[in-house]
Amino acid sequence: MVPATSLDAEIAHLRAENQRLSEQVKRLVRAERRMIESQDRLDGQISLYRQLNEIGKRVSQSFSISGILQEILQFIVYDRNFQRCLILQRQHEQFQLVQHEGYYEDDNIVDSLALDLHHPAFQAFVSNQLIGLIDSPNPALRDLGDRIGMDEFIGFMIAESEFLILLGNARERAKYHHRIQSDDDAILGLINLMQTIQSAISQANLYTQIRDRAEALEQTLQELQHTQSQLIQSEKMSSLGQLVAGVAHEINNPVSFIYGNISHASAYAADLIELVKLYRKATDAELIQEKEEEIDLEFLMEDLPKLLTSMTIGADRIREIVASLKIFSRMDEPDCKAVDLQAGIDSTLMILKHRLKATPDRKAITIVTNYADLPLIECFAGQLNQVFMNLLSNAIDALEELCEQDSSFSPRIEITTEMIESTVRICIHDNGSGIPESIQSKLFDPFFTTKPVGKGTGLGLSISHQIVTERHHGSLECISNPIHGTEFIITIPVKPA
Repeated sequence: MVPATSLDAEIAHLRAENQRLSEQVKRLVRAERRMIESQDRLDGQISLYRQLNEIGKRVSQSFSISGILQEILQFIVYDRNFQRCLILQRQHEQFQLVQHEGYYEDDNIVDSLALDLHHPAFQAFVSNQLIGLIDSPNPALRDLGDRIGMDEFIGFMIAESEFLILLGNARERAKYHHRIQSDDDAILGLINLMQTIQSAISQANLYTQIRDRAEALEQTLQELQHTQSQLIQSEKMSSLGQLVAGVAHEINNPVSFIYGNISHASAYAADLIELVKLYRKATDAELIQEKEEEIDLEFLMEDLPKLLTSMTIGADRIREIVASLKIFSRMDEPDCKAVDLQAGIDSTLMILKHRLKATPDRKAITIVTNYADLPLIECFAGQLNQVFMNLLSNAIDALEELCEQDSSFSPRIEITTEMIESTVRICIHDNGSGIPESIQSKLFDPFFTTKPVGKGTGLGLSISHQIVTERHHGSLECISNPIHGTEFIITIPVKPA
């Protein structure tokens, strides 16, 4: 039989052990609950950061500020379950509402919201962040809450204080939405999101600036292209002007031969007709002799052939000018054709012939041509004739300028053609004073000219270079020095590539 004292001691021990086990179980239950809460919190954090990562990707890929702000409104209200979100933009001395989103229809009470830039609540911003809780002791925060219809709210300043974002809940509806607590992980997540939004807005602003700049450049490019086409047309008209002046000058002499002799030829013909009539009617030799003396038949018989020869020469000259004009005037032929380049050079020289003749101020400009036996060259003949016109006109200008300084100077232009493998080379050399080395690199730049204002567009050599290099896949070079003058070398393929 167990003594009573021993039984009591055993019962007391069992009770103590039971109490210890009970406390241990309670601790384990509390630990499990904390673990579950911690896991739930961790799952919530993971979900939140997944959402933040997803919304961050979307806004980072957007170049529209309004699109970025709309994404944020949808995320805050419907993904993070806040009752209302307002986005205000700084305009002068106010923040004015630009976008908002909310769960309830009466959220339109803030449609015309405008907050003074110096509202005292904004002084509570710390690191561009503001938190207002229900029953806040700060009267400025309570006043701001009344203005925006939220009793608990968070505010963020972003994009260098250009935008103010306010989100939160009204007191009576707060229990249905995500509550705002100062230690809430969601706030830290939203802070990180605001940094992403700020970067996205900066990126969108930069994109807008680049787009606007690109549009402005596109507009400028169109204007420049329009101006270029006008200037090119002006340069064509300049070449046409030289062509017309040359033709007018050259055709004037033969026309004068013909026109000046027509009256004499008419008189001679009338006299001869009268004499023939007398031969037919008269039988009196003395009367016929008187008529012959009256019309000076001997002189008429001697002068009439000369007069007709002169008129024939004039007519031939006009025919040559017209032929040269047909060769030169191929400006607008769209097709690449096989032509005689040297005929094009000759036609250009004919048009410029009036500028080559001697004047009271200078000697005639000597032209020396060293032509090779060239095949027909496939090219845009009218355009190359324009190049010849530009280069020869420039050479004449340079020689005239030198003659003004030295009237005894003998100006000379030498034109040489040659075949080099599958290319043809045309060299136009003058014995002028050359082009300064300092400007030789600019010769083919658009609008560059050394001529006085009104005497050159600065496009002649630029257009010539474009015609040779781009249209004919060739090259146009300039070699110049004060001793040997200036030489332009055109090299183009016999057949286009």
